Amino acid sequence: MNPHWNAFAEDLFWFVKNRRHIDVGPLSHPGRWQPSRSLAVSFPVLARLLSAAHTSSIAIDGDEFVLFSWEDGDRIPSWLSPLPGAASPGLLPAHSLLLKEFGGIVERGGEFEGQWLLNTNDALTSREAGHDASFIRDYEWAFQPQPGHIPIDVGAYYSICREANGNDTLCHRVSGEVLLFAPDHSFEHVVPFEGCPEFTLYRIKGGATFSEWVETVAGQWAEHCRMAA
Repeated sequence: MNPHWNAFAEDLFWFVKNRRHIDVGPLSHPGRWQPSRSLAVSFPVLARLLSAAHTSSIAIDGDEFVLFSWEDGDRIPSWLSPLPGAASPGLLPAHSLLLKEFGGIVERGGEFEGQWLLNTNDALTSREAGHDASFIRDYEWAFQPQPGHIPIDVGAYYSICREANGNDTLCHRVSGEVLLFAPDHSFEHVVPFEGCPEFTLYRIKGGATFSEWVETVAGQWAEHCRMAA
């Protein structure tokens, strides 16, 4: 029995109920996962958070994952992560570095309010990074009073985190600049991108670059798990 997986499965019953086959490995103590020096230097908060996690190997319908989990009183916050691997071409080098050791997040257990992964689908995964920002062209009408004017090169940005409602966090492939396209939101940590109307493109306070965004997200979970960020 793996109590951390049981907590995840109970919390996300809708995610596991239609899976054909799930193999759950034993629960490992914190410290089994360790970052490389390069990753620890580039993403120190994330590296400390993951190093402090219990880990479990999970196979779901033939796909391999790691469950990173933390003990927080009666709750078990957790991230279900694909196995790391080679990144797709054209990603920000820092993201490619990350994906070699940490595959991103496909689901979260013990989720809490006020953090940026709430209600999202994939975050930081190679699969999500395969989508560029060209979908924004479908919203050209929203960029009034200059119809048709989208102020970024949509091919130069790719998705790092997407919500089911269409909100999408985007990263520039070269500079690492992060923007949020949010046609449906009530966020208070964003400001409109220069010249853009509400409910289109935003800058993110505390997440202006890829590294800053990743570290802020990790810090939110570290604080929730009562760890020193």
